[in-house]
Amino acid sequence: MRSPRLRRQPALAPSRASDPAEPTEVFPVGKAVEVLPDEGAYRGAHLPAVVARFDPGLRSYAVEYDALAVSGASGRALPETVPASQVRPRPPPPSPAPHAEHAAVDALRDGAWWLGVALVGGGRADGKVAVRFPATREEAEFDLADVRPHLEWVAGEWRSPEDMETSKRTLYAKGTQIEVARLEADSVVAWFPAIVAKTIWKNNLLVEYPFWKGSELCNEIIDIKHIRPCPPRASVISFCVNDDVEGFQDDGWWPGKITEIHPKLTYTFKSATSGKKVQLHQNTLRLRYDWIDNQWKQVAQNLSGTKFTGGDRVEVSSDEEGFHGAWFQGTVVKSVGHKFLVEYDALKDDDETTPLKETIGEEHIRPSPPAIPVTNGFKVLDEIDAYTNDGWWVGVISEVLSNQKYKVYFKAYKEQDEFELEQLRRHCDWVGGRWIQASLVTSTAYPLPRI
Repeated sequence: MRSPRLRRQPALAPSRASDPAEPTEVFPVGKAVEVLPDEGAYRGAHLPAVVARFDPGLRSYAVEYDALAVSGASGRALPETVPASQVRPRPPPPSPAPHAEHAAVDALRDGAWWLGVALVGGGRADGKVAVRFPATREEAEFDLADVRPHLEWVAGEWRSPEDMETSKRTLYAKGTQIEVARLEADSVVAWFPAIVAKTIWKNNLLVEYPFWKGSELCNEIIDIKHIRPCPPRASVISFCVNDDVEGFQDDGWWPGKITEIHPKLTYTFKSATSGKKVQLHQNTLRLRYDWIDNQWKQVAQNLSGTKFTGGDRVEVSSDEEGFHGAWFQGTVVKSVGHKFLVEYDALKDDDETTPLKETIGEEHIRPSPPAIPVTNGFKVLDEIDAYTNDGWWVGVISEVLSNQKYKVYFKAYKEQDEFELEQLRRHCDWVGGRWIQASLVTSTAYPLPRI
């Protein structure tokens, strides 16, 4: 192939971070402490206890719990051995001041202090405090004496959430669009669109549900383990029977499968949760993606690979430098095992006149995309393909010059050029055996050049 004159974007160097070391200290026998278990039913709680002895070789304590003691024959508490890293002193007595709304607090329940969030600021006439537990999504009321401000033991001193920089850092800033899991029997059965209204201590967020139509809660304080970012925004041009999808019903996205295809972009959707079938329009369906290890993974659609025969119109990509992001049109001559001999429309052989023929692996070939009408022109940030240098190159509309002329920015090469309307088409991707049309990209994810 003749390499076009577009430059390749240099790769970015990965960043590295180091883990801070944990401070350790020694508490004397008889010291009142709290134990922070890292497993079992009390994981995440603070258990009041007293130090019975210290083992310097194992860096562990034998402790006797205040309320969770296992009694021996004498009726006295039996000590339990715990790592020194799970032991801290007890916090100082709290002040009598009322808790602020959404303040991080500890509530005493079942003999242990559990981290929660105060729901209402100020003192109540009945002396009760309503506390939300974001990790378990429970709410309960406690006597004022059983609720204390949450404090962290850091480098030998007590610090409040307001004093710690980590309280201001979060993956999800105010205004971020997210999705919240709906649980049944500890299993996720649906995802509900929400917006972050406020960041609270550590992993807790106040979220609002903009599409909630019922009489139940329209906001919620929740742990980030129950949320995920919004899935990739892509419009499927057509679904197939047995596609794993999510259908929008009852204010949320529910997993299921396509069982029938109907006219006018309507499909029969079978819910994976209830087994019920309902007809949904394409606008209320999306391919299913799972958020795993902080990245999106499309659920396998169990489709066989695309088979091409002689005469099929196709497009070909290349991993060669200078060709990234481009698709070149051609026709399949014949299949060669798992590869295909393709004759290109515009690329020429060394004699500059004979159409170039190449044997292409199946990972670099796709059908010709459907012709998507452009009735009202393009808008800034529309993702498109521009025909230049003998192929279709992915770019984004950076400026509308007229309804027939546009400026296009090629992010991969940091270049910009002008194109007529007939040189552009809507960008779509061939994913899982179907065409997916790109949606509007955001300026944050796809920054435009400053002219």
